[in-house]
Amino acid sequence: MSLVKISEFKQKIEKIFISCGVPEADAKMMADVLTDAEIKGIKTHGYFRVPRYVSCLKSGGIIADPEFKVLVDTPSMALVDGCGGLGIPISVKAAKLAIKKARENGVGIVSVRGSHHLGPAGYYADMCANEGMLGMSMSNGDVLLAATGSREKTIGNNPFAYAIPAGKYGNILYDVAISMGSDIKIIQAAKENKLLPDGWIINSEGIPSNDPNDYINGGTLLPFGSYKGYGLAVMVECFAAALSGSAMTRNVHAWNAEAGRCGNVGHFFMAIDISKFESTSEYISRVENMIEEIASSKKSNGVDKIYYPGEKEKALKEKCLSEDLVEVADDTLAQILAIENEI
Repeated sequence: MSLVKISEFKQKIEKIFISCGVPEADAKMMADVLTDAEIKGIKTHGYFRVPRYVSCLKSGGIIADPEFKVLVDTPSMALVDGCGGLGIPISVKAAKLAIKKARENGVGIVSVRGSHHLGPAGYYADMCANEGMLGMSMSNGDVLLAATGSREKTIGNNPFAYAIPAGKYGNILYDVAISMGSDIKIIQAAKENKLLPDGWIINSEGIPSNDPNDYINGGTLLPFGSYKGYGLAVMVECFAAALSGSAMTRNVHAWNAEAGRCGNVGHFFMAIDISKFESTSEYISRVENMIEEIASSKKSNGVDKIYYPGEKEKALKEKCLSEDLVEVADDTLAQILAIENEI
């Protein structure tokens, strides 16, 4: 791991995307969202992803400067076509539209099709909470996960996130994908010759395995909570993809490198304006009290602190920003610097 200055590195990321034909405003969104993930410790959705986004842009599989086309527009909802662009700026714009509609009408829902990998789903739910609203975001993606009872990749490892404004505690942020462990962590375990925890994968024959190479050689991710996690993956598929008219299951190509073909990923964003129901301050006060009650509950042996969802990531982000420093994996850093040198 190497320490880099956040302020300087964000500028590098922005310039890299501009060099790929991405408009300056969209490139800034890419840098902001990827940096936010990096400094929260969500490395799988941070700078690590830059080379793959760049590769998809250079191949023409992802359109650098697409239209953001609103197909259906009502006071409280919209259907948007991302027209094959980067999922991150599409999602930022869609979340802003949901917030605007919620501010005017209490609830704002934006359904998106024609997109690609949206990065960390929690970022967009957090945007809503930062505006004093309840936020929800979700997306479908490439087929990576076995349905309960299946021995093959059946449905996407579909992420979803909720965010709640919590006053002096910032925001409560719950952001997860459906698998027990990500494919990136499994591939890294294989490189380091480490075994996986129980329940992460099955091999190509459908047999549970702890060997990461069994995943690489035709295995499949397993959902958390068995059928409960699988059920959530199906629900996200229906909200994010079926509703928007996006590609579903095996027809999804979230990381699209083929020119002339859209990955057609679907997203769903919802913002709810608390103030339309009651005083926002009263709502936040109850949330603060809940956090304090949970934190003061009796702790298990060896536990020093009980955290609310997103608290650890919030603390790490604050530390990184105060120092203007973040640790970046050496191989990720080398790849990004190599891309920068090619500009």
